[in-house]
Order: sequence, then structure tokens, then C-alpha cells
Amino acid sequence: MTIDELKVLFREHQLVEAIVEPYSDEGQWIVEFRHIQGGFILLTDSHGEECYYTDYDLASRSAMEVGFKHVKVDNFEI
Repeated sequence: MTIDELKVLFREHQLVEAIVEPYSDEGQWIVEFRHIQGGFILLTDSHGEECYYTDYDLASRSAMEVGFKHVKVDNFEI
């Protein structure tokens, strides 16, 4: 889902957590959101492709743009 679609879910209290995870050994990161009914939703671009970031800080900013004040990064929060 895109950031705009995720913002709607956030405003409707359908998302409970934002998580930034390492994607590859090459230092890429992805962002996913835990849905209130279980399961995860990946942040994608307008073409439905996963968004990849070069560091966790950039990925965290995208997660916060959805509305979260705290983002879980791997095994710690920032």
C-alpha cells in the first residue's frame, strides 16, 4: 500500500505498529505495518512495488509520515 492509503488506515485506527526491517545484506531496508486484525502490510509505491531504502533513518521517516510517532527498527525503537 502507498503512504496515502496507509494514512487512511492509520486515521481509521487500523494500524497498530510501524516496523523497519533490513531487507538484504546490501544495506536495504523495508517498511511494514502491523494491521489490527493481524498480518502485515508492506509500504509500496504507486505501482505496487516494495519501497526500498538505503538506511533505516530514511525508512523510519516514511513510516512516521503515515502518522506513527514511534517506529520499531529491527529489535529496537527510535
